[in-house]
Order: sequence, then structure tokens, then C-alpha cells
Amino acid sequence: MPFWPNLYTEVVERPYQSGKRHLIALSGYASAAFIHHLLYTYRDITIDLIIGMARQDPITIWDHNEYINLTRTTGRLRVRYFNGTPPIHIKALIWSENQSSTEIAFVGSANLSWNGFRDYQEMMVTADPEHVREAFPSSDYLMECTDPDVFEFFKMRYQRKPHDNEIDISAIHSVVRECDKVELPLTQSRDNEVHERAGLNWGQRPGREPNQAYIPVPIEVHRNNPNFFPDRGEEFTMITDDGESFICTIAQSNNKAIETHHDNSILGKYFRKRLGLDLGSKVHTQDLDRYGRKNVTIYKIDDETFYMDFSVRR
Repeated sequence: MPFWPNLYTEVVERPYQSGKRHLIALSGYASAAFIHHLLYTYRDITIDLIIGMARQDPITIWDHNEYINLTRTTGRLRVRYFNGTPPIHIKALIWSENQSSTEIAFVGSANLSWNGFRDYQEMMVTADPEHVREAFPSSDYLMECTDPDVFEFFKMRYQRKPHDNEIDISAIHSVVRECDKVELPLTQSRDNEVHERAGLNWGQRPGREPNQAYIPVPIEVHRNNPNFFPDRGEEFTMITDDGESFICTIAQSNNKAIETHHDNSILGKYFRKRLGLDLGSKVHTQDLDRYGRKNVTIYKIDDETFYMDFSVRR
């Protein structure tokens, strides 16, 4: 019987390794970071996700935006929100080799999120796929996350009006004041200078995409805050003080880097834009001096969500 801490292995890894590629999921809640992980870890997977509590307990705007992004960029994801009553709290997964041959189903307590498959003690049990399908709502009560009218029916948390897809940073500020935080340097500790071919300049070497970058995480930060970041390779959402959001991971030897997952040039492009530099250019120490800051503050909102402050007071 699949239960914590072996839930991920039994419910995700083994079905995929046995040849199953299509996942239909009904989940009260979900997280974009975990969906991102599934899509980029299992390169042949297709996911059809229904989120059952979307009206009762609104989705964060950054998760909604990432669902749209993943739907459009991977071509292997469909996300729909339940728009009926009462809300659906069920967690059910159906795996098949393709979209027409059902083979195995699980039901239980785990949402399709890192909380469900990593952080909380949960259980999923095998069940008759035909019976499990009966719990799935009619398509008449479902709305695609990409539907242009989605905001007429669903209000997202931390959504800035009237710009529906933007993050309300002022609302985030009231949350992060109470959160644990760490300070991460954007320069080398030995001389307080920007790295030549690492950190923000990781891509500044032959044969590399020049915007590739990472935020250095000194080993002392891990020693002093051992449970602050997720384990290496486990995706999380990073929100920024100017309203951007990325899916990131802890990476490299000694967990020394924060990278944007799947495409680590995203972070480098972000910092170059923030610093007023041309894309692909090298970042110099004087660029940070001119901007007014050589570090970032990372706040931990929860195990899947972090906030990065790179603001300066003028």
C-alpha cells in the first residue's frame, strides 16, 4: 500500500517506469512547481489535471500563470478548474499507457503537490479505474486555465487588479514580514567582486548561452539554515519584489546555486534586465554598484514558495 515516505516512488515513478505515460488527475489542490517537476523529469508524460477546490480556495496567481505557461510550452499539460458545487476535495490519479487504455488508479489523501508527495504524511491506495472515473466531474463544470474568460469565474490569490495576470506585491509584503529569510551575495566572498565565469556570469564562456546565471548560496547559509531550502533538484516557485515569478531549484555541488529550472538563462536575463544591461552582456561589479545592491534577500513563504527582494531605496 503506497504511503509516506514511499508515496512518490510507488505512485509516480513505478507506473511511469512500467510504461504508463498518460496521467489523469483529480486533486483538490495542486502546485505548479510539482507539475513542472513531473513534466520535465518524465519527458514523455502527458498530464490532464482537474483542480477541484479552485473556487472555494483560490489558486495563487503565480501558479495559474505557470499552468498557462506549461500548457503552452510543453504541449503535454491540460489544466482545468472545477466550477460547480459543492467543491471537490477528492485526490484521484489514473495512469494509462495512452489516453484510451486505463490500467491503474490510485485514490487517497495526497494532493498533486510537493506537500502531497514529499512534505506531509499521506496515503494513496489502488482502486478500480472504472469506479474512480465516476468521481470525475462532467466537462460541463470545468474551465480551461487558458480560457480568456477564466477571471470572470475564478479569483486568484495575490492577483493585482485591474491587471489580472500580475502579482500584487503589496499583499506579499504583509506575508513575508513574518517569514524566515537569508541573505545571498551576488559577488565573491574573497574580494566582493562579481564572478568572472560563475554566478551572474555563468554563461560567459565559450559554447555557453551567455545569459546563463545562478544565485550563489554559500555553504555557511546551508549550515546555519539547514532546512531553509528544498533538497537539490526539487522545484520551487520564486517570486520577485517586482512581480515576476520563476520555477527554480537548488543545484550544483554542495548545493551552491539557485537556478531557474529547465532554462537557467531565465535568471540571467532577469538580472540583466533589472540592472539595465543588454541581454548576453557580462555583468561587472560596477553594474551592481550603480544599481545600489550586491546581494538578494530570500524569504521562505512555505516549502514550495520563496520571495526574492532585490529592491533598493533611492
